[in-house]
Amino acid sequence: MAHAQHPEFGAAVRQLIRESGLTLDRIVEASRTRRRVPLSRTVLSSWQNGRSRPATWASLQTLLSIVGELSPSSASSRARIDPRRWEALYRACEPTATPARTTTPAPRDDRLVRAADPILLGVRQARKNDGLASVPPYVERDVDPVVDDALRAASGTGGIVLLTGDSTAGKTRTAFEAMQRVLPDLPLLCPPPESSLDSCVEAARSLAEQGGQCVIWLDELEHFLGPGRLDADVLRRLVGCRSVLLATMRLAEYNSRRPRPTRTAKGDDAYTRIDFGDPVLKAAEAIGLPRVWSAPELERTEAQSDPRLVDALRHHQRHGIAEYLSAGPHLWDRWRNSRYVGGNPRGHALVSAAVDLARSGLGGPLPTGLIASLHTGYLTGETDALLTPEPLDEALAWASQDPIGVSRLLLPVGEDVWRPFDYLVDMLSLGDAAPAVPDAVREAAVAHASSKEERYTVGVSCYRADRIDLALRSFLTSAEAGHPGSMLYVGSILLNQGKEDAAAAWWLRLAKAGNAKGMLNLGVRYSRQGRAKKAEKWWRRAFEAGFPEAGAKLAGLHDERGEHDEAERLWTLALEAEVPDAFYRFGLLAYQERDFEEAERLYLKAAEQGHREATTNLAQVFLAQGRMEEAEKLYVIAADAGDYVAMRALGALNEWRGKLHPSDEDPEERMRRISDSLQKLFDEAEQEGRWNGQAKSAKVWYRRAAGHGDLVSLRLLGNLYQRCGKYEKAHKCYRRAAKLGDPLSAAYFRQPVLADVRPPDAYPDRPDEEYEDDAPWQPTPRTLAVLKAALEIEADAAADALEEIKDRPVTTEESFVGCFDLLPAQTWSQGAQWRREMIRCFDDLADDITNGRLPLPRCTGEEMALHLALEHASAITEDTPDLAEECAEGAPVRPGDYDWWTCKDALFEDHDVLMLYEPWMEGIEDPDDHVNQQFGMANLTPDDWFKPFREDRARAADRGFRD
Repeated sequence: MAHAQHPEFGAAVRQLIRESGLTLDRIVEASRTRRRVPLSRTVLSSWQNGRSRPATWASLQTLLSIVGELSPSSASSRARIDPRRWEALYRACEPTATPARTTTPAPRDDRLVRAADPILLGVRQARKNDGLASVPPYVERDVDPVVDDALRAASGTGGIVLLTGDSTAGKTRTAFEAMQRVLPDLPLLCPPPESSLDSCVEAARSLAEQGGQCVIWLDELEHFLGPGRLDADVLRRLVGCRSVLLATMRLAEYNSRRPRPTRTAKGDDAYTRIDFGDPVLKAAEAIGLPRVWSAPELERTEAQSDPRLVDALRHHQRHGIAEYLSAGPHLWDRWRNSRYVGGNPRGHALVSAAVDLARSGLGGPLPTGLIASLHTGYLTGETDALLTPEPLDEALAWASQDPIGVSRLLLPVGEDVWRPFDYLVDMLSLGDAAPAVPDAVREAAVAHASSKEERYTVGVSCYRADRIDLALRSFLTSAEAGHPGSMLYVGSILLNQGKEDAAAAWWLRLAKAGNAKGMLNLGVRYSRQGRAKKAEKWWRRAFEAGFPEAGAKLAGLHDERGEHDEAERLWTLALEAEVPDAFYRFGLLAYQERDFEEAERLYLKAAEQGHREATTNLAQVFLAQGRMEEAEKLYVIAADAGDYVAMRALGALNEWRGKLHPSDEDPEERMRRISDSLQKLFDEAEQEGRWNGQAKSAKVWYRRAAGHGDLVSLRLLGNLYQRCGKYEKAHKCYRRAAKLGDPLSAAYFRQPVLADVRPPDAYPDRPDEEYEDDAPWQPTPRTLAVLKAALEIEADAAADALEEIKDRPVTTEESFVGCFDLLPAQTWSQGAQWRREMIRCFDDLADDITNGRLPLPRCTGEEMALHLALEHASAITEDTPDLAEECAEGAPVRPGDYDWWTCKDALFEDHDVLMLYEPWMEGIEDPDDHVNQQFGMANLTPDDWFKPFREDRARAADRGFRD
């Protein structure tokens, strides 16, 4: 690593940024507005490290103005950005002659940047015109200052600058002109594509030992990437020699390699399945170049007299200037129009086969034999049957002809090997309506791919086309040869197939080879198994290997252990490294603080990198701001990506739409009501009307979410059926959710039900005279005796169970743990003290009967105890009459014995507590719930179960508990 050349300036910048509270990402974003000088992370990092200074005073002024605008204003903050102080620092580190540079042998002039030939470096020739150069005059592009700044920063520290854009956007020419302006006197190294860069590393090291550095030219970077070529290790060695890597890449290629991890869940359960991101691209300062030119660029073009530029300017409404100069549109029309009568149908078919082979992932030279073997598949349509295709040799000659001296449909790259003009590949792939690559072509590509890198790119193309079978075939051969990306893909495919053990074997191979993604996934696997120490070991190894995503995992562990300072340090590092989980975490904090603008920015950053949950939470931000349409669009995006929470939200939204609302209801009030419902993720509130056809849409989303394993949505689907009166379907949904482990659904089937199925009027009638001057109804002595026995049995069973489970939560897999698994699911996580109070409820009611009092519940806990005891007592009289007789021994037989139905009606003030068992009443225990308030419910929250309904009937507080 290069030493700090300007340590005082670097320390001042670090302090400024730290005290401002701004992230580098925030500063970069702010610099791209209001006509400021655009800054980049590479430039800012270089300033902070003291390895370079701003190329211009205007660049430094941009940083100072952003800090002044976005950080809190105070006397100390104004002093931090005092321009006089910063101008002195800026002037103090102006470049001076460096003795070390004078010892560097002067390179030969023909190897310097200033002597480079643009045509040899890949700049496309313009249309030939007598007396004019092959390359027209350069027209300044809007991004030139940004590229220049990035090159200056890279020359101070070493680094890679990458220009991206569509084919024929002008990337190569822009890069060439930038290095001519900024680095004209440095040696230029131009390695051949598809080759090792070892010779470049040696040359760079030799120059560095003498105090020098070089520029490495990498036009079409995709042909240099991969193990054994330009990978993270080679890049690290080149940057250590302060080499400047200047590269270009078509936008389609760049997007296919950008980091887009797919995760299974949030937090520690999230495997990094497939990361399309190449580590070299992550380290690059990527600068986009639009294909269509801006108004200022067109104005600068108007000032040129070159007839080719003048001609291109006339066509700028349809095409970019560089695009037109490189004959892209001309060759596109030549190819597309050659299929018809009077054209070159076989030539068209040959080019089509070559283009589709390139789209299938074969980026290298294509043999004539391979193209010819596939081209007949493009001559089988009804229109082609009317044509008489030309001979093969003639077709090949036509396809490789340069009609206007600029380029060809098929470019010769060796003897009998070709590459299609990349403009055709990009144009055919644009948009959602791009035609699919034929299966025969994909099969041929898988069979033809020879190197592990080529097999990898073919596998990626097949994977994206949902041809997982072909993708796995291609990846396996590449993975066995040691390609890390292919190993990760194989592991992901196996994971999708439910073969987690087999996937873990590939992650272990990756980890042993030093791959941090493999280490990360092993950590996730151990975390899912509850083996926290093992998980931490692998995550720490991944973090130490330079994988910031692992830092986010470690931050979560430190948070759980209460080590918040270390957690915050790791979270901040992860945020600086633009880790999606860090954006998500800080977005969540901003949302909780009601800073919706910051939450939106952070969630958007995470969502852009494929974080599904961030997309859903971004919708929640929009929802909180009343931006309902935008929220719904994001829910759809997240749902299509497999996020079941978003599917659930869409289902709830459609439920609300399916209700008729009062015609005089204020629209803002209705919006607030809907928003409140979605914010709570489907608060099951009071019904305001009847259902219409929108319920069908809600079912679709609930079913999709349930299909993704979301038990809550399976229960919500049951709720939807319940409210629509389809009770059997509702019952099936609850039964399925209960079997899969949903506590609320499981509790639904454990609601106390009387075993005596006889209706009340089936009991023997008493003579009318017995009702005259009758005292208030009371249970008969035999009824009370059996009920007391049931209360004591329930209390004893619960006390025995408490010895076993203590504070442990109840789960759906448990049964026969006293009464605790029979209570509503809201109580299952209560501790041992709460459970002792529940046992005392049974004992208190039994004591009431013993002391001649009716067992009238005085709190919610006693209501629940009495419901369970009545169920037990009815089972005794119905199923074991001998036991009932034993319990009631000595008590007189009377009409109305064991009238449990009347007991259930008369001993309670209401049955509100039983509503806790109903899944469609979820949330009803909350005092703020609409239904709770409408019906005047009280003490349904588990913490309130043992509060007396009325203080005048409260039991003695010092009565104690059973031994």
